[in-house]
Amino acid sequence: MELILTKDVPSLGIANEVVRVKPGYARNYLLPNHLAIVATPGAVKERAGKIAKALERKKAQLAQAQELAERISRISISFTRKSSEEGRLFGSVTKEDIADQLKESHFIEVDKRLVSMENPIKLVGEHQVRVRLESGVSSLLTVHVISENHKPQVAESPEPAKEIEAEA
Repeated sequence: MELILTKDVPSLGIANEVVRVKPGYARNYLLPNHLAIVATPGAVKERAGKIAKALERKKAQLAQAQELAERISRISISFTRKSSEEGRLFGSVTKEDIADQLKESHFIEVDKRLVSMENPIKLVGEHQVRVRLESGVSSLLTVHVISENHKPQVAESPEPAKEIEAEA
């Protein structure tokens, strides 16, 4: 079923975009919530100018998302967590942690729901996490998890031994 969106709908499209959806989704969600109208030839003709602007806006959003995806693929973020001898974390690194770290260290604001992970990270090491930015645009982010209690120790220069004199 073809519809014209009247408002932006996440993961579907932007306002005044013509989209094809399943009839049940249209009847049960989009049409009752006034998020779309049926794309009849008259409605398409009436909104032709708005539809053209929506397509331009969609192209601009896709270009911006691709640029951001390229930027994300070049960066990596690190977390230091306590872990066991085997490298299992006492806790985990979650989607929210990753989104917050991206915002703090690289000034990239990403909603935690766009970070794709089946389960939180619970092992020390390097992990690849997919970040979805736009429909069809995603990027792999490198996440390093470092153990807090097993840091490599730096060799220190030995101090000269102090001799203790015994009093007689």
